[in-house]
Amino acid sequence: TLRHVFASGEALPPQHVARFQRLVSSLAGAKLVNLYGPTEATVDVSYFDCEPDEAYAVIPIGKPIQNIRLYIVKEGTEQLQPIGVAGELCIGGVGVARGYLNRPELTAEKFVKDPFAGGEAGYERMYRTGDLARWMPDGNIEYLGRIDHQVKIRGYRIELGEVETQLLQVESVREAVVMARADETGQKQMVAYYVAGQEISARELRSELGGELPSYMVPSYFVQLEQMPLSPNGKIDRKVLPAPEGSLQSGADYVAPRTWVEVKLTQIWQDVLGLAQVGVKENFFEMGGHSLRATTLASKIHQELNKPLPLRSIFEAPTIEQLAAVLEGLDQVAYASIPVTEERSFYPLSSAQKRLYVLHQFDPQDVNYNMPSVLQVSGPLNVKRVENVFRQLIARHATLRTRFELIDSEPMQWIEDAVPFEVEYTKVQAEGATANMMVSKEAQQLVSRFVRPFDLKAAPLLRVGLVDLGAQGVEQEAQHLLMLDMHHIVSDGVSLEVLTDEFVRLYGGEELAPLRIQYKDYAVWQQSEAHQEWMQRQEAYWLDTFQGELPVLDLSTDFARP
Repeated sequence: TLRHVFASGEALPPQHVARFQRLVSSLAGAKLVNLYGPTEATVDVSYFDCEPDEAYAVIPIGKPIQNIRLYIVKEGTEQLQPIGVAGELCIGGVGVARGYLNRPELTAEKFVKDPFAGGEAGYERMYRTGDLARWMPDGNIEYLGRIDHQVKIRGYRIELGEVETQLLQVESVREAVVMARADETGQKQMVAYYVAGQEISARELRSELGGELPSYMVPSYFVQLEQMPLSPNGKIDRKVLPAPEGSLQSGADYVAPRTWVEVKLTQIWQDVLGLAQVGVKENFFEMGGHSLRATTLASKIHQELNKPLPLRSIFEAPTIEQLAAVLEGLDQVAYASIPVTEERSFYPLSSAQKRLYVLHQFDPQDVNYNMPSVLQVSGPLNVKRVENVFRQLIARHATLRTRFELIDSEPMQWIEDAVPFEVEYTKVQAEGATANMMVSKEAQQLVSRFVRPFDLKAAPLLRVGLVDLGAQGVEQEAQHLLMLDMHHIVSDGVSLEVLTDEFVRLYGGEELAPLRIQYKDYAVWQQSEAHQEWMQRQEAYWLDTFQGELPVLDLSTDFARP
């Protein structure tokens, strides 16, 4: 007697649809309908009929039901997105609720005037769902996940929903959740959790995903679960998914080091990856390694084994066993420490700094080379102590006391003995008491205004802001947003890791060992005569490689460049 089955509440995986068609639809002719909709729009607003004879790669959320209008707009705007381009899904029509009870600020943020309604009575409100979606050419809508599940990892913006969709394409994977979690250095890593009909190794999954996704979208960690943890209302509870440590599942059996080189490499790998045990057959990039860690690995190998290893070798020989064989064929070259340069009024710039200085001159008001980050801090926080710790960091790192000016048309860097600094502190009223910390519109505006141009002539090229949100959440804990912004000319991804680590240690009362060298020493060493010989060899190579006429490019169809 079963005729219709309606699926709602969670994204519907293609595997479930295929099993339904095979086990249920084929026997009773029952139809499966995928529904989508939030409570704020009286539950369901779109539907998609799953046809019994169709094989689906993705199950759309379909088309709007009667008296409902669905829009996909560019995030934070009212600009409609074209077919195939992701944006925020917004809902208009009779199903849209009046708002949240006793939550006027949140209501004003989420329930906005419908700019596309044309002034019809009863159709004035539009609900911004916070869901990411896109129109498909056939008029259906594809759900891509939550906007707050977008992450930036090593400079790449990633939609976690897209990675989940690809993971669900793998045969026997039934459920999948992908999250971004901070590792021990504070860097975000993607972790994939999955339920499958059989045991699947990380190596198999990484190989499958690598054929469909760019390398930066392939998760660092894979954790297979017997079943997904569910909240009381039956949805996947992301908060209780286990941390990936000890669940790397690289697919390689543990093999202990057998030679002194493998022993030494094992110690270096464990230090760089932050792991207690690494086998000689395990893949560096399957154990959580990435390009920044590979650079650190090459440097440590040179420092401890006196073998200058090209970065390329780590990608070509990603196991300890393979790398040990590569090292056997390399000549020993003594690791030469960068010398401490003599005191000067000003210092040259490194090549990377010169490049950024020139780019800054094109548009001094541009913020493309700012490096901002916002951290959520739960629990008590001493504002004066935060300010004092940052003053210690500024005194410790010469780059944070550095300014840049031209001398005879050549950019130079000055290092000040002391610079003015204070934390930009603001207190705002948080919206409601939720464990997920709904940040008020005022706080969001403060974060947006925090990122602004730097004047390279004025140190420090660092600013810190603290937004006090007051007590909130189930346990009424104090909540803060700690905002940092630095210019790329004095920082990079590794610098941010160092700064974060040292901030935590200094705030905890730890004393740090003094630094042997500063960035100015590296800049002087890089511009030294010995290094310039190497640079000239590089220059000769590339000039020879690109000799002859440049190809003629037709830029008439491309965008205008400054």
